[in-house]
Amino acid sequence: MTETTPQDDPTGTRDPRVPATVNPQSDVGSPALALALAAGDRTAVGEALREDAVVVPIFDRGDGTPQVQAFPAPEGSTKPYQLCLFSTTQTLGDFLGDAPDRAFSLRRRESLAPFITRHGEALEQVVIDPAGPSPMTLGVAETLALLDPQPPADDPTGLFDETGAGISGEALHALGTVEEPGGYRGIGIELNLPDHWAIIELDEPEQRERQIREIVKQQTAKLGDRSAPLRRDLRQKMIEVADKAEAAGGKVMAYLLLPGQEATLALNATLYWHDLGPEEGSSSHLQRIQDRLGANLGPDDALTRTETLSGPFLRHIRLTHGSEEVGGQDVPLLLIDYWAEAPGKQSVARLAFSTPHVGIRDEMLRLTDKVLFSTEWILGQPSENTPTDAAPETGPADPSPATPPPPAPSPAGV
Repeated sequence: MTETTPQDDPTGTRDPRVPATVNPQSDVGSPALALALAAGDRTAVGEALREDAVVVPIFDRGDGTPQVQAFPAPEGSTKPYQLCLFSTTQTLGDFLGDAPDRAFSLRRRESLAPFITRHGEALEQVVIDPAGPSPMTLGVAETLALLDPQPPADDPTGLFDETGAGISGEALHALGTVEEPGGYRGIGIELNLPDHWAIIELDEPEQRERQIREIVKQQTAKLGDRSAPLRRDLRQKMIEVADKAEAAGGKVMAYLLLPGQEATLALNATLYWHDLGPEEGSSSHLQRIQDRLGANLGPDDALTRTETLSGPFLRHIRLTHGSEEVGGQDVPLLLIDYWAEAPGKQSVARLAFSTPHVGIRDEMLRLTDKVLFSTEWILGQPSENTPTDAAPETGPADPSPATPPPPAPSPAGV
């Protein structure tokens, strides 16, 4: 999702509704990147990656949705894949040779960096123009450092870049078909969170428990062996919260594990998916949710609606207190919910945040806004056997606040 104009075609000549295939024209891509590679100048390569679009090979994942294509890592590598980027379609064509899959997308850092971050554990390296004429191999961490400029001194998270993520030409084409019979529609939503967020996959029970154990271990490491009872209690509570979130349609939970100057910042997110079916009457699903939320606003609540290229969303802000079950009834909480209408208008995603840092409301909102604008719709064409990454729940979307998860456990006791 984004509010920015798509910038995937720096030449301004490509119709985003037409799927792109490799045509060896050296003027499609980044001349600045090609010059930097020829000079072997890593600093200039980084500047080109940040400022220009890069050519990325893609393939059809089987449900009509384009996906970035990775390639096997060199023999002897410790990780299975490498990501290949290209300065122009000419160098991509040289690399692909006679390969039948020859589609590509022009990606900017706003969408490329989250992809590398999310899949970095499986990537051995990033190679630019592997078939020449001036190949350059980068480490994954090095690539991310080149893609992301240093944050300002007042932004320790590095997330306050408000340019948003670019929408590819393929996505624009898919979005343009949502009103057509058999056209694309939203079948899920993907969070692209930086590495200082800890992810819990709610629909994978065994993985969920391992992820919870790792979070608790990391956040209580400074307490040593004496924290064993605390670890056990925290694990049990987080498992209970995760079970409740999953039962309510939650797909993913995430905890911000970013140290603050004096204490750990506590910010939690839960992604819910509601598959509601075709709209009935003249009001959309999102409009009905907006009407229900607007009728019950408190004096300190705020409800706003924003229109974006990939559809509208609501932002609902309110103050409450923690759960009595864990003795948090005196702890103020800031709740920030984003309700987004999936393309095709048959599903609604809810991204729910909670934090006890009510005194830095504006800073928290900047963080949560950035997370929202880094998400991507997963688009597919409906069929009886359409696979969905979100595994949507059936039933009405209830805009009433669920009990928020507790703050991420921290030695500072925040």
